[in-house]
Amino acid sequence: MEFEINLFIQIRTKQPLSLCKKWKSNRLKTELLMKKRITFVAVILLLNYCVSIPNYQLSSNMPQIEKNREAKLISAFFGLDNSLPWRSFLLWRNAPGKDGMPLVFSHEIDPTTVDLSDFQITTKKGEIFYPLFATFVPSLEQFELRTILLIGQFGDHPDNEPNEVVIVGELKSRDGQNLIGQKIQVTPLTAGPFISYAEYFRFEDSYPYNTSVHGADCPLLETTVVVRTVWAGGVRAIDGQELGDRELKKFKIEMISGSETFTVSPFKIADIDDNDNNIDLCIAEQGIPKSVEVDADTVIDPRGDRNPITKMEILSRW
Repeated sequence: MEFEINLFIQIRTKQPLSLCKKWKSNRLKTELLMKKRITFVAVILLLNYCVSIPNYQLSSNMPQIEKNREAKLISAFFGLDNSLPWRSFLLWRNAPGKDGMPLVFSHEIDPTTVDLSDFQITTKKGEIFYPLFATFVPSLEQFELRTILLIGQFGDHPDNEPNEVVIVGELKSRDGQNLIGQKIQVTPLTAGPFISYAEYFRFEDSYPYNTSVHGADCPLLETTVVVRTVWAGGVRAIDGQELGDRELKKFKIEMISGSETFTVSPFKIADIDDNDNNIDLCIAEQGIPKSVEVDADTVIDPRGDRNPITKMEILSRW
């Protein structure tokens, strides 16, 4: 720029220097305005097509046992068709009225590797879509980053629903496994929610215990072991309220202790009232949880579809 100004002075010697300074000032103002416009356009693009970078929480200790398990895409749930509610504006300004599809993985996902181009959705008629927005919200707590909510247009019920999700980009788990090539059939819109993943853990000294009103953990002193159920999508009780004491007997956990096998129900349901798909079952009995089964018509998804009988093997977090 200095070269241009000097050249201007040499060629237009009859112009006063003050005019040159004024010209330089105007040039700088123009450049600043252009930068602001570019920034504005970039912000608009991010608002319309982006990956959400929320205030998620990464656990300081990552379960080493996961390195011995293959990272997989384990469910894709067509939860809402052209009907994300108005409050989804808080996630993304264009979300209301779009499709919503939660994906659940066997492992926690490395947030720095998530890109919209990672997820390819194919419909029954062979149309291919990519999400317009992706987020971990509302599953943001430590050890919860295995659910990614995709928002966009993925096809329409009933004639052209999404049929398959394929990971086509370098999406990685927190332990470094590459999920590229993983694929799964999409659960249809009218199907009810089910358990995609279940694990158990105990409260150790290093556990990040949550006493918040929203998503509070099991009672610390009364709980022997916690069974975490990760549902294919967000769930509530069939009356639309949070799960509570009236649903306790509908959850059955098979446990072993030595040579004995027995079935228990949780004494409390925790990690609720935070709108996510993680539900914790608080167990008082001693033993190792092996499987969890939930009666039909215990929970509903955001569309109001009721769950079928759902059963899942319980893995150890550690």
